[in-house]
Amino acid sequence: MTTEIPEEQVAEAVAPDEAAGAAQTELSEEERAAAEAEVARLQAQRDAEREAEDKAAAEREARHKRLMQKIAKQADFASMKDSVRLMQKISRSENAHARALSGAISEDIAMTAKLLRLVHAAFYSSAGGGNITSLQRAVALMGFQTVGMMANSLMLFDRLPKGSDGNRLREEFGRAQLAALLAQQFCNRNKAIEGAYLAALFQNLGGMLGGMHFPEELHGFEEKLQARGMLMGKGDWMDARDKLAREHWGADLEDIAIDVAGQWGWPETVRNGMRRLQPSSSERAASPEEYQRVLCTAANALAAELLGLPSSGTAEEKAEARRACVERFAAEMAVPLSLDPEPLVEEVKSVQEIWDDLAQVLGFGPVAPPAVAKKPKEAEVVGKPATPAVKVAGVPAAAPAAAAAKPAAPRPVAPAAPSNPAVAESLSNALEKLSGLVLAGAPAGQLLQLCMHQMHEALGLRRVVVCLRDGSGQMLKGGMGVGERATALAPAFQIPLQPPSELFGLLCSKGADTLISDTSDPVIAQRLPAWFRNQVAAGTFVLLPMVAGGQVLGAFYGDKAEPGTLQISERELTLLKTLRNQVVMALRFGGGNS
Repeated sequence: MTTEIPEEQVAEAVAPDEAAGAAQTELSEEERAAAEAEVARLQAQRDAEREAEDKAAAEREARHKRLMQKIAKQADFASMKDSVRLMQKISRSENAHARALSGAISEDIAMTAKLLRLVHAAFYSSAGGGNITSLQRAVALMGFQTVGMMANSLMLFDRLPKGSDGNRLREEFGRAQLAALLAQQFCNRNKAIEGAYLAALFQNLGGMLGGMHFPEELHGFEEKLQARGMLMGKGDWMDARDKLAREHWGADLEDIAIDVAGQWGWPETVRNGMRRLQPSSSERAASPEEYQRVLCTAANALAAELLGLPSSGTAEEKAEARRACVERFAAEMAVPLSLDPEPLVEEVKSVQEIWDDLAQVLGFGPVAPPAVAKKPKEAEVVGKPATPAVKVAGVPAAAPAAAAAKPAAPRPVAPAAPSNPAVAESLSNALEKLSGLVLAGAPAGQLLQLCMHQMHEALGLRRVVVCLRDGSGQMLKGGMGVGERATALAPAFQIPLQPPSELFGLLCSKGADTLISDTSDPVIAQRLPAWFRNQVAAGTFVLLPMVAGGQVLGAFYGDKAEPGTLQISERELTLLKTLRNQVVMALRFGGGNS
């Protein structure tokens, strides 16, 4: 049974709901009005903020423009700009000649000598200095553009003001030089290696320009940072200084430097490398696109830390401080830069020795006298320092798979040998001959033959064998030789590179210039391949790998029959490396295994 509700009752029941709906509708309109007012307020605020940002950007742009105009009006800058542009024009000319570059640099003989010393250190890194004696040779090895830009850095250095401001900038220039040498040493990527030195060198060009043209303002920035306890040259210090510069000048020092570099006509690759960049992750390798910037940024930070270490204390204390500094660097940057942490301490030590020499020649900062190294025992093992004459990378030990730990890697070291003037003169003459052949465009095979014969004759070696990478890129094979049974034994030299499975392959893969004084030493003998023990059977040997851009191209091998009879002084090793490096450049740019 259905009961019908009277319409009056329905009306009464619904009436309160309609009233509530009317009230709700009225409240929504109020809310809508308030919302519209809030939107209008926020829009006005955004418009005001955008207008303020546009005004601030315009003011920064105007300050930046006035700053660049002020720099451009200074006589030193104008002459520098003209010199740089002239060198850029020469470097791009198909008919460029080193004499033209020499004239563009300076008629000052001392200036040219400094440039040659700088070129040598940059190109040969750990090979030492003093063997590039002409701009023609420097250009043949490095190209017009690179030599020209290094001359630019010297011109900039030569224009630094006198007095305390100039001294401070000279120290900063010195730090940049150390960073450049470190970047060159650490670089392991083909596409980055050509620009690593220059990009690291000029990452702080803005600081140099600011110190030259606005020393009071720049000094004010740095006083503020010093009051905060920040270390000059480190990444946070550079970022903080740039922030102060941006607030004051409308542009940071990095932007100023890249603007100036663009006016000078420097290539885009160098300008891009001048921008600092921290690795996106400390747990993976830097991408090809970011590698060079990360490398150069890290090299500048490490240079600042190294030069900030205490200058007082014993040689052992200084060495330990440097070791700790490099180990901190390796913990942070070894993965992003794909570096092997093991040889880094010795590599940095070698680079600092080159830098010390440059500092004395160019005069960019106080240099502590070198420590006198103790004479080590022959065939020392890993953990003992190597003599400056022989650089040996650590070699992983061959241990059974079930072993709990691998035995120490061999790190043999020869006693520091006295320099033999006759040997040094013979190698120097060989270098002159080789340089002439390089400039004449001689084929790589002819250069290999000359270098091989000169090593054999100068060092009195029993034999010398040259190994070159085969077509697969996985193996070095003996290809030519001179001396006792060298031609017959050359084919026995089969050195695996991928993966390196014995001593020769490991040393070549690491690019380690190595002198083994006694092959019968148990630590060494167990890692020598069977073909060496059974057929070559030398008591002592030297191995000079040929490596370019992280790729092993070949190696020079030379030996003597009796252990301990092969000694190479630091000067002689420098010349040997120089010979080898010229051949490497010929192999790299002249077609490889020709």
